[in-house]
Amino acid sequence: MTRRLPHAQWCRVKSCRCLFSCWRHAEELDWHLRRLGLADLSARNIVGPNAESLALEDLSPKDGELVGRVRAWIKERFGSPAEVWNVIDAKQAGSLDREGWTSSCLAAGFNGTVEELHYLFQFVDIDEGRTINKEEILFLEVDSQARDKAIFEEKMKSKGQLERLWASVYWSELHKEHSPLSRTALRPWLAPEFEALPPLVILKRQHRLREVRRIQRQSKSKFLQFLCQKYGSCARAWRRGIDPDGHFFADKLTLRHFCRQHELDRRVHMHSLWTTLDSDSDGKISLQDISPLGAVALASFRAWCRRKCGSCRAVWSLPEMEKARASPQLSLNGDSQLISVKKMFIGNFVESLKALGWICAGDQAEMLSALDFFNAGFISQADLYWLDTWEPQLFLISEPSEEAWSEVKSILLEKYGSPLHAWRGLDLDGQNEVSWTEFVAGCRRIRFKGDVGAAWRFIDNDASGFISMEEFSPDIYNVLMSFKQWASRLYGSVGNAFKNFDKEGNGTLTLSILRRSCQKGKWSGDAQQLFQCLGPAHSWQDPAKKLITVDDVVFLDLWPDKETEDKLDDEESCRSPSPKSDSRPRSLKKKAPTSTTECMAQSSPKLVGSSAWAS
Repeated sequence: MTRRLPHAQWCRVKSCRCLFSCWRHAEELDWHLRRLGLADLSARNIVGPNAESLALEDLSPKDGELVGRVRAWIKERFGSPAEVWNVIDAKQAGSLDREGWTSSCLAAGFNGTVEELHYLFQFVDIDEGRTINKEEILFLEVDSQARDKAIFEEKMKSKGQLERLWASVYWSELHKEHSPLSRTALRPWLAPEFEALPPLVILKRQHRLREVRRIQRQSKSKFLQFLCQKYGSCARAWRRGIDPDGHFFADKLTLRHFCRQHELDRRVHMHSLWTTLDSDSDGKISLQDISPLGAVALASFRAWCRRKCGSCRAVWSLPEMEKARASPQLSLNGDSQLISVKKMFIGNFVESLKALGWICAGDQAEMLSALDFFNAGFISQADLYWLDTWEPQLFLISEPSEEAWSEVKSILLEKYGSPLHAWRGLDLDGQNEVSWTEFVAGCRRIRFKGDVGAAWRFIDNDASGFISMEEFSPDIYNVLMSFKQWASRLYGSVGNAFKNFDKEGNGTLTLSILRRSCQKGKWSGDAQQLFQCLGPAHSWQDPAKKLITVDDVVFLDLWPDKETEDKLDDEESCRSPSPKSDSRPRSLKKKAPTSTTECMAQSSPKLVGSSAWAS
C-alpha cells in the first residue's frame, strides 16, 4: 500500500498502543483516530483514496506477523478458535480476563511471551470490557467465510439464550395475580412482543395440541354416549342411524347429516369428532371406528358362518335352526312366547349357534345388538343377509398370533437396529400411532411374507385399529415419555431443551453432555438408556458416531402427553357405557391444530424459574 502520511504523522499512529483496535474498527477508523488524539488524521490519509481494504500488515508488519502466528497455531493445533475456547475456558465461565487468557494459552502450548499474549488480549477484546468471550475469539479464524459463519451462529445462540430468559420472566409474570391497575402488572401493549418469542411460540403450540386432543376426545365421548342412550349400543346405532343403507362406510357429510338430525352438532365439535373417528385420514369411517370389539365379534361370526355353510343366511336354514324355530320359543325372562319360522329370540338363537359349535370372539352383546335391528329381542333372516353384504378388513377376521408378531418385530429390529428406530420405521408421521393401513405398508417395506392380520391382532389386543409405542416397547416408551414430560415442564418442549443442552451450538450432543444436563435438571431417568434409544442405529458400535442430533429428539414433541392420555382415559371410562370399545386414546393425526391462545392464560404455569430457560 502506498503510504500517504508524512513520516512524523505515521510515527504517531504506530506509537499508539491500540493499533489492533484501530484496525478492527476499520469501518469507524476516523472516530477511533479522534478518540486516540489523532483528530488531524483521517482514514483516507492512511489507506489512500483508491484503496478498498486495510491489512494489519499495512499498519504494523510486526503486529500482523504476531496475529498470523497465533492463527497458524490455532489452525494446526486445534482446528478452529471454537475448539481453542473449549480448552482455555476449562471452567466454562463464559469469559476470561487478561491473566486467565495468558495462563490458559501458555498451558495450551502457545510458543510466545507473556507480553505478546497481553498485546493479543487487546486485539481480541474489541469492546474493551477487560474480558473476552467465545464470540470475540472467533475473530482469529483464518477462513473468512468460516469466521463470519461462526460469529453469526454464536450471536444467534446468545440471542436465543436471551429470548429464553425473557420468555421465562414473562411467563412467570403472566400467571401472577396482579390487578390490571397495579404498577407491577404486565402492560398489554408489550404482550405481542413477548408472545412472539420462539420459546413462547413453542409452548403455545404444545398447549394448542393438548387442547385440540382434549376437545376431540370429549366430542367422541359425548357422541358415543348419545348412541348408546338412543339405540342401546354403538353397533346398532351404526346399522340403524349412521349407515341405514348398508354401505358399511360413512363419509363426513353423512355423519354431519346424522348429527344435525339429532341436534348433536350443538353438543359436540363436528370437526374434532370427525378427526377422531377418521384417524387414518382416508375420508370415511366404518363400523370398527364406532364399535371396535363389536366389529371383531361380527367379523368372527361371519367368518364362522362362511366356513360352516358358505354364508350367514345359509345358517338360518340349517336343520338345528329350523328345529329351534318350529318349537315354541321363550324369551330370556320367560314372560313371553314366540311361535314363528321367520324370527328367533336372541337367547334361542345363541343356544342354537353354540350347539353348532360357535364360540364368540369379541363383544357378544355388541354383536347381538347389531343383529337385533329393532331392539325387540329377536333376530330374523334379513339380519343375516345384512351381515353377508359386509366385507370386513383382514385384521378383523384374523386370529392373534404371537409367532407372527415376533417375526415382524425381529425383522424390524434387524433392519432398523433399535426398538425406537423400528417403531419410527412404521410411524412415518411421528404421531406415536400406527393404523392398520400404516402397519400393512410397513410390512410391505420390510417384505414380510407371513400373516399380517394375525400379527396385528396380537399387538392390537383391544381391536382399536391403532397401536402405539407403549404396546410396541413399553420400557422404551416409559423412558421417552418421562424425558418428554420433564423437558416440556422445564424448557417448554423437547426441541427447546436440546437447544439449551447444546452449548456449542453445533447441533449435536454427546452422552456426557446429555447426562450432565439431565443431572442438572434433576431428571430421574437413565440418561445412558435414553441416549442409546435416541442415537442412530448401531451408533454405540462405532465411537465416532456416538452423537444425537435435534432430529433424533424433536419428534417427541408430536407425541401426546402421557398424563393427558391417562386422565382422558379415566374420564371416558366413567362416562362411556362401553369403555372397552371407545376408551382408547387417539391422538391428532395429520391435522393442523386450531388456535386457542386463551388456554395460555387459563392453564397453570409449569415453567418456573429463569435458570432453566436461559442456562
